[in-house]
Amino acid sequence: MTKKTLLFLFLFTSFLFSETKYREDDSNKISLSKQIKGSHIKVFIPTMPYLYLSKLINGTLIRSSDNKNGWEFMLAIKLERVGKLEYIFTLRKNVKFQDGTDFDADSILANFDEFMKGSLLYKSLRHRLEKIEKLSKYKIKFILNRPYELFLDRLTRFNFFSTKYLKKFGWGIGNIDTAVNTLEPGKYGLGPYILEEGYATGREQTPIIKIRANPYYYEKNKPYIEKITIYTELSNKEVLEMALKKEGGLDISPIPFNKKIETILSPYAKLVTSKSKYNISILFNLLKKETPLKDNKIRIALNEAINQEKLLRFVYKGEGQKSPTAANSNYYSVNLATKDLLTHHEKMLKERKDPKKYLKSILNGLELNVYTMDRYMFLWKGIEFQLLQYGVKLHFTITKNEKELFSQLFSNIKKAKKWDMITLGTESWSSNNPWTVFFHYRINNIWSAIDKDEYLSSLIEEYSEVKFNSDEFLDVVDKIIHRVYEKAYTLSVPSPNIVLAINKEVDYTPSQVLVMPLWNTKITPYHYSIRKDEYPKERKLPVLQRLMNE
Repeated sequence: MTKKTLLFLFLFTSFLFSETKYREDDSNKISLSKQIKGSHIKVFIPTMPYLYLSKLINGTLIRSSDNKNGWEFMLAIKLERVGKLEYIFTLRKNVKFQDGTDFDADSILANFDEFMKGSLLYKSLRHRLEKIEKLSKYKIKFILNRPYELFLDRLTRFNFFSTKYLKKFGWGIGNIDTAVNTLEPGKYGLGPYILEEGYATGREQTPIIKIRANPYYYEKNKPYIEKITIYTELSNKEVLEMALKKEGGLDISPIPFNKKIETILSPYAKLVTSKSKYNISILFNLLKKETPLKDNKIRIALNEAINQEKLLRFVYKGEGQKSPTAANSNYYSVNLATKDLLTHHEKMLKERKDPKKYLKSILNGLELNVYTMDRYMFLWKGIEFQLLQYGVKLHFTITKNEKELFSQLFSNIKKAKKWDMITLGTESWSSNNPWTVFFHYRINNIWSAIDKDEYLSSLIEEYSEVKFNSDEFLDVVDKIIHRVYEKAYTLSVPSPNIVLAINKEVDYTPSQVLVMPLWNTKITPYHYSIRKDEYPKERKLPVLQRLMNE
């Protein structure tokens, strides 16, 4: 946040609470470090619930993290790299699947045997994987046939399933092109929680998912909370009602940025914000034959019309940062690539004598169809206001279900849809790697809406083969960023912070990347799920905004 924004928040909150009593957030001081029978929290995960769920119920060799590497050990405890093609992992001992069966090197071989039969997921990994050797019960070697520097990233999402699950479902065989999660409730995984009710695969999900603590989880005393209910399909109105006005409605939930003050004043919720590596990707549909967006001049003009400084101030309420492209500059490589890159709007102001007249000459009378989730309408209202000044009219199709949005995107490649722009909330499932955004730039892929660009395609291919954060990696990231900037393949908006409403009696620290560490989350003795008496009046007092990762 800028100094002006911080000053404004200080003065505003000082005024707001000058006549109001408030209290310290003491949840991290009095939270319980053991699992209490009946403990239960409710969480809203509107975007990519299938990946969040996967990291809660499944086990991987290494797990996504917002540390420098972008990952931490999970089922493995040591990694040795031999040259560019060999990876040797030492496994954690005495690990059991949720059904009580053992996990060891044979479990890895069994899962990869099924994967190699033709999973639609991670095709690049399948094509580059030469063989796997079992060195001992707790040691295994992966050998690639050519360099693949996205290998470790893929391993953060390569889940290991029990023998029973593999016999029943295989590993990603069939129409699964978003994620491999447990397709039905059962004790199939290795994660801290067991899927008890519902499912989420990307293309499909249930509105409510229930998980419970895995008694075989390898981290002693974790998870601290016995049961979690996950909601995946709620409108902004429902979220605010459940999180702010009702005890026991929602314990952890993202909120529209313009509802920060209401969250602070809630008797049950507190406001927690954090820096992130999240992105809001607004793709232009260049597969649509009749769209005016095929004209690069129009795409650039739309970006020039977006004043990100004003969006940050009035729409984001200071919770984010400017981004010349869709990629968040909190990625080290993107930060270097965009260090001297102005937003299109800033560049136009420097180059044009009469910017408003110029933009109207290009954009006036333009009508565009927008497909978006309800949770991003607070942003689109700001975008709409800015574009109206230049004569652009937007028509909205709004959904609260991510699966409906994915259905529109995935089928667009076979038969172009009516929308001209689609909004994707892209949490950083690739940890410290901007692949989270770059994978939308692959041509002839269901996740992309770009019609053709051979140069960009060659850059994306090169990107997958160079070592993470090496000079070669930084160079290709720079080239991708500048190519996308020049071609204006997305409508660029500020990268968002994480903005959450959290129950005052929940001790939760969000991650900058796509992982909800709910196995580390604790509750206080005053939490509604274990408290026997009325909620004390003094604990309903406002808790000032908690800033994380500052």
